[in-house]
Parts: sequence; structure tokens; C-alpha cells
Amino acid sequence: MKNTVLVQSKVPLEVKNASEKILNDFGLDMSTAIRMFLIKVKQTRSIPFTIGYESNETPAISKEFSDYLLATGRDIEQDKNILHFADNEEGYKYLESLMK
Repeated sequence: MKNTVLVQSKVPLEVKNASEKILNDFGLDMSTAIRMFLIKVKQTRSIPFTIGYESNETPAISKEFSDYLLATGRDIEQDKNILHFADNEEGYKYLESLMK
């Protein structure tokens, strides 16, 4: 194929072997399946499957994090400790400055 590049990824051997068996049942090899996945990501600009918990339960969060979320919610309601930006670009610039 023209204009192609090699993409490599490390996965646990058992994941690779089990996936290969399933893909073979569909008449696919690993390269084709990965290519299909990446094409779908490009087309939809999203992950083409649901990412989440296997059950309807969400994991318990720590008390400290729960307390932090509650305090943050109160701060937002009272408009304190909150940064305000004129527009999204100003907000992005601020976030970028934190990463330096």
C-alpha cells in the first residue's frame, strides 16, 4: 500500500492470542482489524466502542475525593475560588501555562 507506516503496539501475549483466534473466526488478521479500528476512529472522530464499567455499578470514590467534589460544588454555587475567562481561547492559554 502506498503512503503507509508501521504502527507497533505491545499487548499481553494472552490478549494477542485470544484476539487472534476471534479475529480469525471473522476472517480477519490482526493488521486488518487494527486498520479497521483506526479508520473508524478517523471517520467518527471517536472511539468506536463504549468505554465503561462492565456492571451498572460505579466504583466507590474515596471520602477525601467525595468531600473535595462537594466543596468544589459549594464554591461554584457561591462563585468563589473560580477562574473566569473572556472566552475559550483565554481559558486554553491559561491551561497551557500550567503545563509549562
